[in-house]
Parts: sequence; structure tokens; C-alpha cells
Amino acid sequence: RPCAGSLSYPTVSSMSSSKGSGRQYFLRALMCLAAAGLLAGCGFQPLHGSYKGSAGRADNIISDMAYVEVAPMADRVGQMLRNQLLDLLHPGGPADRPLFRLTVILTESLEGLAFEQDDSATRYNLRLTAHFRLSNSRDGIELLNGTTRAIAAYNVVRSDYANLISKRDARKRTAFSVAEGIQRRIAFYFSRQRE
Repeated sequence: RPCAGSLSYPTVSSMSSSKGSGRQYFLRALMCLAAAGLLAGCGFQPLHGSYKGSAGRADNIISDMAYVEVAPMADRVGQMLRNQLLDLLHPGGPADRPLFRLTVILTESLEGLAFEQDDSATRYNLRLTAHFRLSNSRDGIELLNGTTRAIAAYNVVRSDYANLISKRDARKRTAFSVAEGIQRRIAFYFSRQRE
């Protein structure tokens, strides 16, 4: 008899009583193999994976993003966004001579969600909207543009210091989310250029 908390393994009699389990396992394995074959046949390539380019050398999207220069941004939330973009676009460090320039225009807004009887807000939604533009550094031709948004909520309490920290944390969360959205769009752009 097994102890409490110990593992119990199925016996031969219990395995033979579940007649369809081996067949179900075989069908699942067959379906997984079929799905893998379909993905390979459709030209699926991982976004961050490497593959052989037309010149025969191994290229990847991450090395392309190293050539993107991120333009400076105004105010503190812009600095947080720029720093996060630098980390995401240049994990191995930036290229010596950037070929592309990324400019971002930010808009921040606050929306009260919960109110007390005196109409003072106790919870806010902080919205950060980024309009971005990727252009060629040499001639300034626009290659990609778009908009990315993020929302973070925070509570307002009686302590001014706690409110300041909560708002700063909400700004940080929205900046990170927007940076990830921009990085994904740029990575997708470069992956399409390699097709």
C-alpha cells in the first residue's frame, strides 16, 4: 500500500482495462507530426530564428535591428521608452553605422475610473500612445509607420508619495508595453524584407 504523498504507478491490470489509451496516444502523435509537416511546408520561419539568406550566410532579424538608431525623446516617459527600445532592438549592442532611424511621438492621458463622493478620483487609467516612424537614414524615405498603445491603471490614496510611486510605476509599465509593440512591428518588417 503506498504512503500518503507517494507516487503510484498504474498496474498491468489497470493499463489493460483502458483499451483506447494506446490508440489515443498514437492518434495524438500522428496529428502532431502532421501539424509539424504542414508548418514546414508553408514556409514558416521563427521571427527571431536564423536561416540561410540568398548570399548563403546566416542572417537573422536581431542583427538587422542593431542597425536601427532610436531618436531622443522628450520628458521622463520618453526616456524610459527609448531605453527600453534600445534594450530590445540592440541586445548585442548597436551597430557602428546605423542604416535606419526610428522616431517616436508620445501622447499621455489620464482618465479617472473610480470616484469618491466629493468627485475626487481614487483610480486612474494612464494611456500612452506612440506614433512611430522607421525611415532610411541616408535619404529619409519612410519604410514603416504605425501606432502602438498601452494602458495601465493605478490607485490614488491619501499619501502623496505613494501616489507618485504608483503613477511612476504605471508610466514604466506602459512604456515597456509600447516598446515591445514597436519592436515586434519592426521585427516583422525586417522578416518580410527577407522573404
